[in-house]
Amino acid sequence: MYKIAPVGASTYSADVVAINNIKQGHQIKKGWSGDPCLPKEFIWTGVSCTSNSSSITRITALNLSSSGLTGPLSSYFGNLNALVSLDLSSNDLSGSLPSSLDQLTALTYLDIRGNSKISTTLPLGLQKKLENGSLTYMFGDINPTSSHSSKKTIIIIIPILLMVIIAVVIATVCYLRKKRSASAISNQPKEQAQGIPNIDNRQFGYNDIKRITNDFKNNIGTGGFGSVYSGYLENGLQVAIKVLSQSSTQGVREFMAEAENLTRVHHRNLVSLRGYCTDKSCMALVYEYMQGGNLHDKLKDNEMPLSWKQRLRIAYESALGLEYLHKACNPPLIHRDVKTSNILLNSNLEAKIADFGLSRAFDSDATTHVSTKIVGTPGYLDPEYYLSNQLSAKSDVYSFGVVILEIITGRPPIVNAGREGGNLVQWVRQKLSGGDIESIVDTRMQDKYDINSVWKVTELASRCTEPTSSQRPTMSAVVAELKESMDFEMSMEGIHKKSTTNLVSDVSQDSTNFEMAYMGGMPTIGPSVR
Repeated sequence: MYKIAPVGASTYSADVVAINNIKQGHQIKKGWSGDPCLPKEFIWTGVSCTSNSSSITRITALNLSSSGLTGPLSSYFGNLNALVSLDLSSNDLSGSLPSSLDQLTALTYLDIRGNSKISTTLPLGLQKKLENGSLTYMFGDINPTSSHSSKKTIIIIIPILLMVIIAVVIATVCYLRKKRSASAISNQPKEQAQGIPNIDNRQFGYNDIKRITNDFKNNIGTGGFGSVYSGYLENGLQVAIKVLSQSSTQGVREFMAEAENLTRVHHRNLVSLRGYCTDKSCMALVYEYMQGGNLHDKLKDNEMPLSWKQRLRIAYESALGLEYLHKACNPPLIHRDVKTSNILLNSNLEAKIADFGLSRAFDSDATTHVSTKIVGTPGYLDPEYYLSNQLSAKSDVYSFGVVILEIITGRPPIVNAGREGGNLVQWVRQKLSGGDIESIVDTRMQDKYDINSVWKVTELASRCTEPTSSQRPTMSAVVAELKESMDFEMSMEGIHKKSTTNLVSDVSQDSTNFEMAYMGGMPTIGPSVR
C-alpha cells in the first residue's frame, strides 16, 4: 500500500546522503529503502526522526545495536549532526572512532559496548562533552557489571559503599538493641522472660485490630497469606493490616522471629511495617497504607493510563527495593513472590515493594535451608527454581523481568484466550525474533515513547528471563541499566521541550515580521540596507 507524503515534506538531504552511505559502507540489511523518515508509517527500523519549525525532518537517534556492523566505523556518521543518541553496541567494529564524530554537537548518548576490537578513545570534541557531563558514553563489555567505563564504575561503586555503610550501621543498632533487650529480660520474672521476643515496632492486641478494621469489615483484598483490611491509628495514620489465615501451620514463635527481622528492614522503596499482633491466635502485620493501589490494577487503567516515563520510573524504583533486599540485608532477603500486585504506589505514583519476607514469616518450613514447597505465582515463577527447588536471588530477577514485560506490554504474564494467548515471556521472544518491537508495546501509551528506550528496556527484561539463572543479571546490574534508561529519557524530554520552545519562538517571530512588513516597517524581500 502506497501513501502520498505531504508536498514539501522531506528529510534533510545531507542526512539522507549520510545514512545511505552508512547503509552501503556497512552493508546494513534492514530493508532500508526510500526516505528514512517519511512517511512516518514507513520510517526505517532503528531510525528516529524529529521535524523542526521549518518542516525539515532530521535524524535524531540511530539504534544499530546487533546489526552485524564490521570494520572501521564510517566517517559518514559525523554528517548526521542532529543525532542525540547513537547505539552501536553488540557489533564487530574495529579501529579508531573517526574524528568526524566531533560534528555531533547535539549527541548526549553514545554506546559502543560489545565491540571488542574498537578503540574506546573519543575524539577531542566528544571527550570535552564527556568531561562536562553532557555526554553519556558506554563502552567495554555489554554486561554493565564488567564495564571498563570509569564513570559507570563510580556510579556502581558509590551505591555499594553506601549499602555497606548502611549494613554496618544496621548491624550495630541491632546488636545494641539485642543487648538492651537481653538485659531487660534478665530482670523480668522467669516465666515472662520466656515469652515472645520484644521487637521495636508497636505490638497491637486483638481488640486493637478489631477496632482499627471496624470489626474486620474494612476488607480491601485477599492475598496468599490471608485477608487485608484498612483502618486508621489513633494519630490518624492510615494503615493496611494483613491477617494470617487460620489454615496456616506457622507457630507464633517462628512468626515473631521473622516479624522481628522485617521490622529492621527500612528503605524508601519498601513498604514500611508499623506493627504486629499475636493476641488470641490472631497473627497480623500492620503496614503503611499506599493510596495509589498496586501496579497490576494501574496497568489496566484505561482512563488514566501510565505514560512510558511513569512506567520506567516505577520499574527503576521497584528494582531499587529488590536490590536493597538482596544486597543490604544480612542475611540477604529473597522476596520469592515478585509480581505487579506486590508493587504498591503512593499518591505520587512512587513505587514500593510489598510482602517481602512474608513467604518466610508465614511459612512453617522457614527454619530449614530448603523449603519443601514451591513459593510463587504462575507466570512469574522462575523455571529453574521450579525444576530444582533451589531458590536464589536470581529467582527474584526472573520474576522482575516478567514485571518489566508487563510494564511494557500491558499484558498479564499468562493469557489463556485467543491465538495471541500463552506465556508472556515466550510471546515477547517470538515477536522480537522478527524485530517487531512496536507490536508488543501497550497501545494505551498512544505511541508517546522513544522506541530506542523501549528496545533497551525490553532487552534487559529478556536477559532477566533467561531460563538459566547464571545468564541473568544481578539486581544491581538491573538498577544500573534502568538508571541509564531514565537518564536517556530525561535527556530526550529536554530536547523535545527545547524544540517545542524554539518552534513557538519561531512562529511568534514570523508573525511579528509579517505584521511589520505589512505595515511598511521593514522590507519584505532582500537584505536590509544601512
